[in-house]
Amino acid sequence: MKKKKSGKYSDRKTDKKRRRKREVISYEDMPLEEYDDDRTEISKPAVKRILIFAGIILVLGLITFAVANRDSLTPERIGNWFKYDVLGSKDTGFPVDIQGSGITQGNFLYNGNISYVSDTAFVTLSNDGNEMAYSQITFAEPVIAASGDKVIVYNLGGTGFTVGNQTELSNTKDTKEDIFTADINSKGYYCVVTKADGYLSKLYVYNNFNEKLYAYSFSDYYVTAVALNNDGKSCVACGLTGKDGSISSVAYVLDFAKEEPIATFSLDDNTIYDVEYLDGGTVCIIGSQASFTLDIGSSNLNQIDYNQMKLTSFDINTDTASFVLSLSRSGDGRKCSLEYINKSGEIVNVNDTELSCESISLYKNRLAVLQNNTCYLFDTDGTKIGKAKTGNGSLAVKLDSPSTAYILGINEIRKIIEFK
Repeated sequence: MKKKKSGKYSDRKTDKKRRRKREVISYEDMPLEEYDDDRTEISKPAVKRILIFAGIILVLGLITFAVANRDSLTPERIGNWFKYDVLGSKDTGFPVDIQGSGITQGNFLYNGNISYVSDTAFVTLSNDGNEMAYSQITFAEPVIAASGDKVIVYNLGGTGFTVGNQTELSNTKDTKEDIFTADINSKGYYCVVTKADGYLSKLYVYNNFNEKLYAYSFSDYYVTAVALNNDGKSCVACGLTGKDGSISSVAYVLDFAKEEPIATFSLDDNTIYDVEYLDGGTVCIIGSQASFTLDIGSSNLNQIDYNQMKLTSFDINTDTASFVLSLSRSGDGRKCSLEYINKSGEIVNVNDTELSCESISLYKNRLAVLQNNTCYLFDTDGTKIGKAKTGNGSLAVKLDSPSTAYILGINEIRKIIEFK
């Protein structure tokens, strides 16, 4: 029997592998001087020219991008891009469920943080949705007023009120008579207007130590709106009464160092919704048929007539000493004109829209208008910036910056971080 030849094929294969292995030499096995000699030398002037050329291309590209996107490159939008896209933050606190069964527009405030009062609670939220404060409320009809971080919550038509700041309501008191209105300033001074035995209403003023500073009784008018000056030395109180079958309104200027009002101004047949200091010497008064600016030093009352249009919403911005009115040209809430007004009572701009303004917010040179679960953003000169969907059941809007806003819903508070 012949023996089977073997090993020849496997020997050839092994030899090839050995030869192949000998032919492949790693750069790591080469002497350092030989490795350095193989590099291609680039002169320093050539490197400099390449870097300059690349820099020019980069700068031109950035300029082109900036021109094409100049409306979007605001500090706020750049900050939002870095926060939400680069860092990955999603503001996971929003939307935030409302404590209680609901909030009215007037009880939804923004003073650096969102504060609100519902039928059961006072709450302050940080800008990422965290709860900064919670206090239980037992008032039948609570109303909130604020200035800076100071807050007063009172029971409209009841006798209770409580004062504090955005993080705590620490002082609860009761009045002898039912409360009509109240206010607080940024120092913590506060005033309360109530019914009064033998008078139509009475004003009480307290300092930040809860010491009574002043009291005045009104014999002819029910005071329904009051604004306390930030120095705590004076206020403007607006009242109404029935006269010849119609409403008659008046504004009192009170100096707490004097027993009687230093000035009284007729506001005709207006129901006064709000009064607020725009600065130390100028007051804004919002009425049902007209609004007013009052220069206390010169006793100049300037009237902004609505010209038969219907007031649908308004907002006052003390930072810019200005306010905005939404007036319906059709009388049924549609086709609103947005009138931007300075502290002298001058109408700086009128923006005629087809919107029915359900809520409006003024921030520096931006206006946010809420209509049918959509928020529209305008410049105060009337230029439309963008819009954003706000979710079902949207009731009110508060601008947090030129490009972000908080939305009050039926059951929750939402945050809009971009308008497109």
